[in-house]
Amino acid sequence: MRTRVLLTLLFVLGGGMVAHAEQASELIAAADRYWAAEQMDQAQQAFEAAVAAEPNSALAQLRLAGFQLSRQQLEACIAGYQRVIGLDPNNAKAWMGLGLAYLHTDRRELARSSFEEAARVDPKQQESLAPLLAKLQVQ
Repeated sequence: MRTRVLLTLLFVLGGGMVAHAEQASELIAAADRYWAAEQMDQAQQAFEAAVAAEPNSALAQLRLAGFQLSRQQLEACIAGYQRVIGLDPNNAKAWMGLGLAYLHTDRRELARSSFEEAARVDPKQQESLAPLLAKLQVQ
């Protein structure tokens, strides 16, 4: 119930309300519940409210971008992943998501570069990304 009140306040006030990280966390948790229940419109609104509540939260931006990727909102998720990388350039998940979004939009060179960056910032990803990078190198 508290989350609904918070969502309503954020939307009524146009996101101008300064919210705390705790509120963004609650909104992300609510968005995850909506997503799990396949209530996609509510999930998107809650993720967007979390970003509005805490615009400098790499986590809120990352979760929204991941949701947008899952919904094939490719240009929006590309912009979201770029915002995450602007906040945290060493975020391998953001680089991976960006690579996937570029791959889905047939921007193979940008996808390859993003996957290479993901492997650079998280060397544990190198082995799993090697076959994909090899395939992108050939094409």
